[in-house]
Amino acid sequence: MSTTEHNSKGKIDVIIPEKVYGRDEGAYQTRPRSNNLLKVLLLIFALVVLLVGGGLLLVYLSKNPVQMAGVPVEGVKSKTGMDKSSVEKPKREVTPAAIETANPTQIALEKEEAEKKLTDFLSAKKALDRIGGPEWGGDLYAQMLQRNQEADGLFMNKAYASASQKYSEALLMVNRLAGQADEALRRVLEEGSLALAEGKGKRAVNKFNVALMLDPGNEFAARSLERAKKTESVMRLIESGKGHEQRNGFSLALTDYREALRLDPQSKKAQTAFNRVKEMIAHDQFQQLMSSGFSALHAEDYEAARATFLKARSFKPGSNEVQDALAQVDQAIRLARIETLRERALAAEKMEDWDQALGSYQAALEIDNSIQFAVRGKEQAQDRVRIEKNMAFYLGKPNVLESDRHLANALGLLREASKIEPKGPRLNGQAEKLDQFVKIAKTPVSITLDSDNLTEVAVYKVGRLGKFHTWDLNLRPGTYTVVGTRDGYKDVRQKMVVKPGEEGLRITLKCEERI
Repeated sequence: MSTTEHNSKGKIDVIIPEKVYGRDEGAYQTRPRSNNLLKVLLLIFALVVLLVGGGLLLVYLSKNPVQMAGVPVEGVKSKTGMDKSSVEKPKREVTPAAIETANPTQIALEKEEAEKKLTDFLSAKKALDRIGGPEWGGDLYAQMLQRNQEADGLFMNKAYASASQKYSEALLMVNRLAGQADEALRRVLEEGSLALAEGKGKRAVNKFNVALMLDPGNEFAARSLERAKKTESVMRLIESGKGHEQRNGFSLALTDYREALRLDPQSKKAQTAFNRVKEMIAHDQFQQLMSSGFSALHAEDYEAARATFLKARSFKPGSNEVQDALAQVDQAIRLARIETLRERALAAEKMEDWDQALGSYQAALEIDNSIQFAVRGKEQAQDRVRIEKNMAFYLGKPNVLESDRHLANALGLLREASKIEPKGPRLNGQAEKLDQFVKIAKTPVSITLDSDNLTEVAVYKVGRLGKFHTWDLNLRPGTYTVVGTRDGYKDVRQKMVVKPGEEGLRITLKCEERI
């Protein structure tokens, strides 16, 4: 007989022999003979006990199948100190010959149990394989297959109890793997994403297929699988683009990278390459435009230069280089405008068109109020305009020179004009003509006044002359008023016009009408 260990569920884990070889040598020594009757009685008793015990054992085994294990040569440890290798790899298994001598009912029960365990295992393994277990199960899956193979071998050798144990171990491994499905899904998605990023299309396809076996409704895996199927085409386009780059065929490279992005808009390699080449092309175009812009600037084609620099800025928004170039264009335009105004002012001065010259200088100062030539030119032009306008006034109305104030102003103008060098024909002509008018206005004319020596005579702008018979005056050309007064008589008033160069002018003034 042997003792058995039961697990918490009542199943028999291991059959442990009660006595092992060499444990109690005295138990196997020869005992003294007894009488024959005693032997017969003992034999009958033993047979009865055996029959009764066998019946009880069959009933127990029908409810609790015994798991057969190979009996080791060495002693078996207790459950708490069990040597796992001695259980998993028995040194001596039950042979078919030994099984044949066992109880047929027990064998049938053990076989039935082993078949049930096999069915449970195969069902669980099939479910595991449907979710890609062979692809992600790793070492544990390999160990499970090994347990299955060992169990099959034991089953074929009719060691049903041991086979049942192995099938149970294999089933536990399947269940462990099934419990790792979520972690496996996370892992294969990461591995698939990495393969996709590295351009390993076949590996990525495999990983995402496995992910869809684990989670058929996983949208990320489905999208990524579609990307992975195009990876080889995308990588060929990227490699082709790199070749064009090496040969400076940037336009062709950009075309390849753009097509790669069309196939896989999420390809970081294609996007990086596309951006790089696009930037290189933009840089080249930028440099060409900047060069063209400066050429136009040096050729003083400022509008073309500005338009070219603005186009260059579209390739590099916010470029300081473009801003500096545009500032140079603006400065060149200002300088050119100022130079144009200076030339116009000088030309107007030569033509003695001082109004035009003044306008040009003022326009230049509006651009830059610190320009010295414009400051000086404005002052000079303002003086010349003032002199010309005043001369034009006196030349147009020479009679006003009869006024001492106007005559003094005209003389002042002539002095200012005399200091201007060079004068120019227009100013010379005006000055000469005005000088003639001034000379005429300054040249007195002889006038004779006749009276009765009774009338008080006064000449406006000259003064009181008193009573006289005859009075000779030298008056500048102009209009004068002569007034006569006498007590008891009505006043007499007479206008006297003195013309330049006039001779023999006589005026009689007497108060003869009584009041």
